[in-house]
Amino acid sequence: MDKSKENNIRQQIDAYIKGKLGEEEIQELWTVFAKNPELLDLLELEVNVKAIIEEQAKQQKQSKSTLRKLPSWSWYAAAAVVILTITVVQFFQVDTPTSLNQLVVQDITAAQLETADGIRAMKKDDRITTADSLLNLGFEAVISGNENRALEIFNEVIQNHDEEPYGSKAYLNKGIVLYNEGNYPNAISAFNEAIARAEHSRMIQEKGFWYLGNALINTGQLEDARDAVYKAYQLDGVFRKPAFRILKKLNDDLGESDYEEFDTQSLN
Repeated sequence: MDKSKENNIRQQIDAYIKGKLGEEEIQELWTVFAKNPELLDLLELEVNVKAIIEEQAKQQKQSKSTLRKLPSWSWYAAAAVVILTITVVQFFQVDTPTSLNQLVVQDITAAQLETADGIRAMKKDDRITTADSLLNLGFEAVISGNENRALEIFNEVIQNHDEEPYGSKAYLNKGIVLYNEGNYPNAISAFNEAIARAEHSRMIQEKGFWYLGNALINTGQLEDARDAVYKAYQLDGVFRKPAFRILKKLNDDLGESDYEEFDTQSLN
């Protein structure tokens, strides 16, 4: 692994343990570990948590006064490895749980909302459009806790700026807000619209299918939910592992599956 990347991850973990990361930064950190679970093994190897604990126990038996203090970053990194390893194992384990409620997304974070592309990758002669501005305003409204205002803004994009990529983004964002409000039927409609329009956006399609599947589970439409979650799984992105877990549970609950080879597929 690139040394600078390794150091950056270690710094992020240190900040996470100290409570210095914001919500979006925490989401980004979890995404890194979800995509690269081997990073946990590397960090665990480097700080050698087991050896640290065993050495401390050994020294405590001999003499408390002879205990050596490790550098503070080692303790933060060690604690982070323990916490993250346990959490990742619990989250990504493939054993079938007792209830779908343990697997279904409860609240979708604002980090999943779609905003303007132009601000991040604007060329010299590009200008931010009205639709871009509206998407960003909608995002700000959600962050501020004004979901009703956010829905008004996303609906304005849908009504007046329906061309792509704005239409699919607005529908996805609308679906996320409705999902968090517990309005699953309307969220389902919004996610379906986002998927239908996002022909050239793999990320929006993946988010659309994943959250559509979760919304369908919440309305008891388990067979349709399984189809949607399976499509998210096939896109092989950030939702692949949680999709795998839900599919296992749905296959168990529904019995016969159209995905006979599903359980034998590798998640590497």
